Amino acid sequence: MTAPAWLGIGAQRSGTTWFTDLLSQHPQVGLGVNGKKEQHLLHKVGDGVEPASAYLDLFPADDVRRGEWTPQYLRHASAPATAARLLGPDAPVLVLLRDPVDRFVSAMRLAATRAKSPWPYPVPITVQTFSGFYADQLAMWAHHVGRSRLRVMVYETVRADPQSAVDAVWTELGLSPVRLQDVDRPSRSSSQASWTPPDGLLESLEVAYRPQVARLMDDWGLDLAAWSTRP
Repeated sequence: MTAPAWLGIGAQRSGTTWFTDLLSQHPQVGLGVNGKKEQHLLHKVGDGVEPASAYLDLFPADDVRRGEWTPQYLRHASAPATAARLLGPDAPVLVLLRDPVDRFVSAMRLAATRAKSPWPYPVPITVQTFSGFYADQLAMWAHHVGRSRLRVMVYETVRADPQSAVDAVWTELGLSPVRLQDVDRPSRSSSQASWTPPDGLLESLEVAYRPQVARLMDDWGLDLAAWSTRP
């Protein structure tokens, strides 16, 4: 049966498109046969909206290590169990995490860019607040796919040394690393609108995220010195 050779699950607004582009510079790494970075299907299979074949058929068994990166999967409750059922036993599950308050502001700018009048308040704030609860989401994924399958990376650290981060993933896929090109180009961003947070919102988020950040450091051993959101 066909299946992704690797799977990226999050987090939204954390450089996942940039990293996927770098990962795909290897001649033996690619996306599904439709060429999409984000399939937005795994959770739909889990929710019973799409058949498993609609997803698996995108990743035929060939010489290319095919995968996808849909940031929504990290926070979607039905995605982890579905991934555990459909992924091959050796497929790594990739995660990029960005400072959660910075990530929130970027996500709200994207929501403002895409918004139709009237502004869909407060749904984006509600959803995007939960999107920064990384430790809870990782626990959900670790429960279903196994902690050892998860390669959790810090965006700010990867941005400083992308070659090492991508080399590690290629090695896990059984491939010899190649020299990356254009690593310093900015991430493609579709956020064009400005967004001003309500008074006190960012301070509230810092308080809400502190226990999450502490668990990332204690339970996952992540170096988060680059984050301003700290316990």
